[in-house]
Amino acid sequence: MMEKTCPYCKGELTQGFIDGSRGSLKWHNENMGILEKYTIFGGEKLSINSRIKCLRCEKCNKIIIDLEVL
Repeated sequence: MMEKTCPYCKGELTQGFIDGSRGSLKWHNENMGILEKYTIFGGEKLSINSRIKCLRCEKCNKIIIDLEVL
């Protein structure tokens, strides 16, 4: 399980979700070509649906995603 203290500022983290609009969430490397980055065939699928668990720090405005906790 993820820790509840922000590793950047030591503020308190709140657990929540990031929701996508359609399909699964994907990771796109910024070095990918334009065809791979902006098509349905590019990227690495992070989850099987459009929702992923995350922790948010309101103090430093960061969101932390741990792919092990899906």
